[in-house]
Amino acid sequence: MDRINELRQAAIEAAATVQVEERIENALLDDEATARKSYRALLKKQSGGTLAEGERDELQVKEQAVEAFEPRLSAQRKLVAEAKVGKAKADAELAAVENLQAIETAKVVEIPSGRIAAVEPANFEKDPKRGFSTHREFLNMVRVAGMGGPVDERLKPLAAQGTDEQQGASQPYGGFLVPVGVAPGLLSVSPEADPLASRVRNVPMSAPTVQFNARVDKDHSTSVSGGLVVTRRPETVDGTSSRMAFEQVTLTANEEFGLAFATERILTDSPQSFVALLAAGFADEYVANAMKERIEGTGVGERQGILVTPCLVTVSKEVGQAAVSIVTENIDKMAARCWRYNQAIYLANHDTRPQLRGLVRSVGTGGSMVEYFGQNVGGGETLDGRPIFFTEFAKTIGTVGDLILGVWTEYLEGTYQSEQFAESIHVRFAAAERAFRFYRRNDGQWWWRSAMTPLNGSTLSPAVVLATRA
Repeated sequence: MDRINELRQAAIEAAATVQVEERIENALLDDEATARKSYRALLKKQSGGTLAEGERDELQVKEQAVEAFEPRLSAQRKLVAEAKVGKAKADAELAAVENLQAIETAKVVEIPSGRIAAVEPANFEKDPKRGFSTHREFLNMVRVAGMGGPVDERLKPLAAQGTDEQQGASQPYGGFLVPVGVAPGLLSVSPEADPLASRVRNVPMSAPTVQFNARVDKDHSTSVSGGLVVTRRPETVDGTSSRMAFEQVTLTANEEFGLAFATERILTDSPQSFVALLAAGFADEYVANAMKERIEGTGVGERQGILVTPCLVTVSKEVGQAAVSIVTENIDKMAARCWRYNQAIYLANHDTRPQLRGLVRSVGTGGSMVEYFGQNVGGGETLDGRPIFFTEFAKTIGTVGDLILGVWTEYLEGTYQSEQFAESIHVRFAAAERAFRFYRRNDGQWWWRSAMTPLNGSTLSPAVVLATRA
């Protein structure tokens, strides 16, 4: 019996591995579809001659992003295939041992009278589903019994204490206990979607630390190319020489680590694969942690957040502006300080929604009121023409970070190791507990070292926030 339990657990874990790998593959396919859709939209604009100057670089970035998906998908498909082979092997081993046990049991039962024969326990005692194949079948039998019909024999052992379903009297408050084997699903609150994952610039890392050469071109008062200049010169007069300055951007992979323990008892008795539950839970944690770090990460041992980047531009509140408020002038000035506003998105705390929905602008001689808050063709919400996403990771209204404007293509997201999983029976062997470890190695940061000083006007940046309104 111990051997069968071990094989059953191995089969459950093999099935969970297939589910996890297929989930990763499906996520990659979804990301690829989104990237291709965005890329094709820009290609269409290019073929129609309507591609803006600022969108040319974006087209190249999106083309590279689309091309990067194929090797990742190919590798992931191999992992899925290997997981399915492992599942088939585990299922075959389990079936072989179960068939052997069934043959041995039949031989014992056939022994002539006078010998001790094996006595099987009642089915309802050994079956976690209590004889029901699905939760739908169980609920249907409960419905029939509740409407005055016959009570299924499988329901009688499940009659709740104090009820009289097995008697002839009427009892409107009776009920049946739900078998754990058919209790559907696991209640959970899904994490919010990550609107930044498809917008950051993904950088595969071939080593734990990777350095990129970048042109120092954030001061356009004299040069837009990092030091090179062109001048007019009279004939016979030497031209003015210039040189280009460079800097290095460094990404260092750090571990995102998750550790959980589970007893051997729960791994054996759980009606669902406990490993699959852990994998799904840590996958949600990865999404949440990425969002949190991209907003407020320190950049030391973790991603660098937009609130601490050296290129951050903070727009001051208006003179006399009420505390804990957002006014139209705030939005206008944030947009004015944003580099390539046509590629930017807003992130905002849910507390800001009531005020943002009330912002309007008077347009025309008649004073028609135009709302700042709206919806795009696809049903997504917009603020001043740009997408806006409400997230719990933005700060509460009135503080820095409650409304964030960012061009996330300027954010480098480096991946050295994708999600890894390992388990051990040795860490807490004496306590009959198994350890499960989930980890990946990555880094993320803005490659801008400062806001850009244009030839004329105020500084510009791909990272803009609103100052405190206390």
